[in-house]
Amino acid sequence: MSVNLAGAQTYATITILSDGSVEGTNKIQRDGDLYTFTGDIFGTIIVKKANITIDGAGYTLQGNDGGTWTSTGIRLYSLESDDVGFFNVCEGILVKNVRFYDVFEAIYTSSNNNSFINNSFDGARIHIIGGNSSVGNVVKHNIFTNHASIFVDYWSGTNEIITENNFIDSSHIFVSLAFSPTVDRNYWSNYTTAYPNAKEVGNSGVWDTPYVAAVSQNEVPYADYNPLVNPVADAGAPPAPQITANPEIPITLIAIIIVVVIIVSLSLLIYFKKRK
Repeated sequence: MSVNLAGAQTYATITILSDGSVEGTNKIQRDGDLYTFTGDIFGTIIVKKANITIDGAGYTLQGNDGGTWTSTGIRLYSLESDDVGFFNVCEGILVKNVRFYDVFEAIYTSSNNNSFINNSFDGARIHIIGGNSSVGNVVKHNIFTNHASIFVDYWSGTNEIITENNFIDSSHIFVSLAFSPTVDRNYWSNYTTAYPNAKEVGNSGVWDTPYVAAVSQNEVPYADYNPLVNPVADAGAPPAPQITANPEIPITLIAIIIVVVIIVSLSLLIYFKKRK
């Protein structure tokens, strides 16, 4: 569950620069090409460095969308420019273990060879646009809830792989002006409503009827030919680390303190008796 941060923090614009440095927050710890959240973040992260890993560690990245459909969580920019373009853009990015909340476009990219794994999208979407490559992006082991989505937009010659995700509460994939992505082995919460007569294939965990998305006139159709019977167990972001308010004191330390107190007490008792 995500926590609303809007009243507790100032909205931040955070940048991972091309030299690897981080501006705008002290809640991202860098270790080489690994960038790890150390707490919940209220803001937008602009990425200008390729071939890095962003690990949310179960923390929340919250926007300030408020239903306006304008905010962005993580935006993959050009390597050398402030402009988003179709050339020389950041790629080779792994985004994992992030909880996205109150943000319209959780991840925006116009590049290839990125992976978005084990994230939780609450009413937010991944927007993949533009490009021309034989290597696409991988979207795997995520949870999409509350009408969250993946938008494959204006894409040519790529092979997006969308597999082993959980699509809950009418969450979906939207494809426009693009080739249909590879959609395989996902869980769809509305499946049994759409296909009430479907049966599991043996004990395979897969339904015998493909999940064919209902699309509008302007959308590109797609199908999941191996829809899962049960949700993917390890999908979504893990729980954020728990901070113990009163950490337990080791027994050995307690014993030492007791011994010291006894010795000091006896010493004082002897001292005052001698003074009498």
